[in-house]
Amino acid sequence: MVIALVIALTSCDGLAVPDGTGGAAPIIQIANTPADAVRAFLDGWNVRNYEAMYTQLSSNSQGLTSFSVFRTTYEDADAVIGTQSIRYEIGDTREQGISAVVSYDVTITSSVFGEIADPGRIMRVVKAPNNQWRVAWTQMDIFDGYAPGTRLTAGATRQPRGNIYDRGGIAFVEQDSEVIGLNVALASIFDENACLDLLASVLRKNRAELLAEFDVHRGDTAQVFYVGDMDAAAFANAEGSLNNACGIITDIRTTRRYAGHGIASHVIGYIGQISPEQLEALADRGYTADSLLGLRGIEALYEEQLAGEAERVLQVTEPGGLIVRELAGAAGAPPQSVTLTLDYNLQYTAAQALSDAYNTAYINWANPAHSPGAGVVAIDIHTGAILAMASYPTFDPGMFNPDTPIMLVGQEIGELQTDPQRPFTNRTYQEQFSPGSTFKIITLAATAEERLFDPGDIFYCGLEWNGTEYGDSRGVRYDWRNFEQEEARFATGDVTMSEALTSSCNPFFYQMGARLAREVGDSTIATYARRMGLGRPTGLTYDPVIQEAPGQLTLVTSTDQAISAAIGQIDTQVTILQMARMVAAVANGGTLYTPYVVQQVGEGENITFQAEPQVAGEMGLSQRTLDIVREGMCSVTRHDVVGRSTGQPLGTAWFVFDRAEPEGTGIAPYTVCGKTGTAQTGRIEPHGWFVAFAPADDPQIAVVAMVEHGREGSETAAPIVRRLLDAYFNVAPAPYPSWWSAFEYVTLPIPEGSTGG
Repeated sequence: MVIALVIALTSCDGLAVPDGTGGAAPIIQIANTPADAVRAFLDGWNVRNYEAMYTQLSSNSQGLTSFSVFRTTYEDADAVIGTQSIRYEIGDTREQGISAVVSYDVTITSSVFGEIADPGRIMRVVKAPNNQWRVAWTQMDIFDGYAPGTRLTAGATRQPRGNIYDRGGIAFVEQDSEVIGLNVALASIFDENACLDLLASVLRKNRAELLAEFDVHRGDTAQVFYVGDMDAAAFANAEGSLNNACGIITDIRTTRRYAGHGIASHVIGYIGQISPEQLEALADRGYTADSLLGLRGIEALYEEQLAGEAERVLQVTEPGGLIVRELAGAAGAPPQSVTLTLDYNLQYTAAQALSDAYNTAYINWANPAHSPGAGVVAIDIHTGAILAMASYPTFDPGMFNPDTPIMLVGQEIGELQTDPQRPFTNRTYQEQFSPGSTFKIITLAATAEERLFDPGDIFYCGLEWNGTEYGDSRGVRYDWRNFEQEEARFATGDVTMSEALTSSCNPFFYQMGARLAREVGDSTIATYARRMGLGRPTGLTYDPVIQEAPGQLTLVTSTDQAISAAIGQIDTQVTILQMARMVAAVANGGTLYTPYVVQQVGEGENITFQAEPQVAGEMGLSQRTLDIVREGMCSVTRHDVVGRSTGQPLGTAWFVFDRAEPEGTGIAPYTVCGKTGTAQTGRIEPHGWFVAFAPADDPQIAVVAMVEHGREGSETAAPIVRRLLDAYFNVAPAPYPSWWSAFEYVTLPIPEGSTGG
């Protein structure tokens, strides 16, 4: 009969009792038989109680191996194995004097390899002077063959990382793909200005920054230096021009290629070297110190799918690499591709449009001293699928890959992280801005829904408005046209409520803001804004770290505040994405969809996720109200909707879509409904907005652009939206306004509490 006694000891017949934690000493199980000693030892291993295990060792074994070495040996082994539990069955015992050999079978449950069966094991034990049995331990009691000098290794082999595709199967990110590195030497450049212009365009880099790179190398004009990467197909189209202007020097490398090297960086993210902290957390999934890991964006959010599961093997090896014993293996799982909702052509156009705008208008509004950046979003109005999402400035995601050719890449990343233009920030999603006159869409909807004004009623829109009778303490406020150039400074005159939106008539919205607060309630404007999707996150998820900006709606407490809120000022803040969803809902009949960027995971018969449109809510607006708002928006881009007294177009962006060159940017062969916005920001330079859907009679797409501190929305944001719509409808891109590069910057002051057109 086996008598199992458990007693607390501080020492036992010369055996050391370690207290590795500084707390109470471990307990020792009395082993009256050799099998008892083996059981006690394995029971300790089962719960990773290394102190209890060590107390079962013979005094001779403890003399040969200190507790710290013993504990480290098992901690390292358990980490490699991924030990979760130990099961065993004791077999025969062969005694010979004061020594014995106990046979047993053991099964180790591993978080990495599942169950590792190791049958036919033996453990040697010896009898102590008090007749208790103790383990005569060696390292091979972990695994047979795991002798001192050998290594216990868990090798991992992964298949190539999965690709990321656009909605039509074009690769946004392609593993093991060729890219063309572009290098120049100043002495070999044939036309520096032409070269700078061309490189700025094809690489979507700021021309001034490229010039600064050139200047660094003027001391040694023969030195060859790297300027950027291009996709092979794009390079083939530009090769002749690059050779003629730059005398370009190329090299080819195979890497994880990000199409366009920055056209979708803020959404797709990047991969990089795994950190020690990440390795500790992911080691049991087959990651090693040289693994590359998705660090941001889709690359990070879908790391498990894109990386797949590594094929792993647990081995005992000699220092020279000879395999002593293979203990276990795990088959792993192949990587999966991820398909996005983004349209490659539209995304490329969005990135190029922003880059071209900031290079074209660099001497004007686009200088970083005025406008640090911009963003644009295009969304499918019937589903919420994001078709394009671009933020400027951007960055090359390949710089985080250890194979980058960028010299001093750590320094460059550090400079980008502290750059006041915030190139790592997705302006469309992470930041919120005053909406200015684009908010008038909400105020008009509230006015119509509350029936404060009838569609056929006339309002006189003058250059000034006195709101004293409505409780406005300021007395006189101004229409945005009051601050225009002399030739454009005329009163709009009589307008309907839809025409008030078309002309962005400030006095109409001042008055409606005051009336909504006084006649319906202080919270009216905020309530309608929330109904139309503002003031809360949209629910888009594309990054495990980045948080979506929620926006901000202020509950007004005075008539003054209500008037400012009605034109998108005071403390109202929105995101570009929120505005895109709001415009999409106006176009589709009032349904707010949750925006999304991932269409599916996997391909063919191995699809593990397929997105479906998700309704987030309904605006609850009547068809009458929607018709009033749409009528106002659809006239913004038309030259034939004119003022009753002036005969001039009422629309604030008609010259962007419906005016021939050279005064305009050309007549668009499609119809657009939109709204401009010029938001006072506390700085002299306002934010420029343009929100739109198209076509007018059968809406499909909503596009919103915001240029931070970018003058009037019609001047800067609307031409960018036009570029995306041109691409969507497959027509030649309209030129940007000639004045962008012809004139120096002229300030556009917007008084506090007011807004531009």
